[in-house]
Amino acid sequence: MERVKLAAKGFFMGIAEAIPGVSGGTIAFITGIYQELIDTINSIKPNNIRLIKSDFGAFFKSVNGAFLITLLGGMVAGLLFGVLAITHLLETQKEMLWAFFFGLVLASAAYLAKDVKWDLMKIIALIVGAVLSYFITTLTPSSGSENPLYIFLAGSIAISALMLPGVSGSFMLLLFGLYHTVMYSVKALLSGDFSFKRISILASLGLGVLVGLFSFARLLSYLFKNYENTTMAVLIGVLLGSLNKLWPWKVINKVFNKETGAIEAINSTVLPDPELYKIVTELNVLPSVYQTMSDPKLLGAVVTCILGMVIVGGMAMMDQKK
Repeated sequence: MERVKLAAKGFFMGIAEAIPGVSGGTIAFITGIYQELIDTINSIKPNNIRLIKSDFGAFFKSVNGAFLITLLGGMVAGLLFGVLAITHLLETQKEMLWAFFFGLVLASAAYLAKDVKWDLMKIIALIVGAVLSYFITTLTPSSGSENPLYIFLAGSIAISALMLPGVSGSFMLLLFGLYHTVMYSVKALLSGDFSFKRISILASLGLGVLVGLFSFARLLSYLFKNYENTTMAVLIGVLLGSLNKLWPWKVINKVFNKETGAIEAINSTVLPDPELYKIVTELNVLPSVYQTMSDPKLLGAVVTCILGMVIVGGMAMMDQKK
């Protein structure tokens, strides 16, 4: 049953990473496996790897193999589900989907804050984390590049973001202009398109992910062991700052035309043609303003937001009983 629970947590982490603005690290943080995940990644060192040939059992135990394989299996399943299904919800029920994650993150920040020993320095750390996270969510996506080195660097930075609650790895890919490139490459492979172009894109990304993963995990592990409360305060701030990206009611005001290479001003709640245009900037608006252009689905959004908060509350109660 514990393995099933862990696989389910990985599944939801995978789904989160398929959505720009939602972080798999947030799900790990909420579900109580964040520090174990960081320590597990940090345990994969040359000394342990050498044990593969001489004593595979010792290697498997030293890197917390059962935890890692179960979690990764769930994440892969969730990521595939997210690519195929969640992208559909973003097109048809985006207000309720964003509201659900808004409630999830808001309640999580409140729940995690109770374990921090607050003082002036911790409050400053929270503000710094919130401002940094908010700033990241306001950055304008670039036009991207399919150069292998560029994709490698983007992958190493994106995976570092994945490990931070509140900062989305897929949103970082969006900032680098690679989100659609990567998503289409994954879909192409699933459809049987094993062209050199698709494989080279994903191979460059994967190599960058591995380098960023092990480098950043060591930094986070050190911070948790030596500055646990301050690190927690910063990460809670990062969660709060990310709420800007998760606001359910957004109006697109600038798009990038892929054919002309020009940035065009529009005023719409829906991207006219995802194949031709890419969102450059959006404005958060009140439901009353949103209603003048589209159905805000206010009742559904409120219900799903509360549902997200209730799920966090339920997990908190289970954690206290445990």
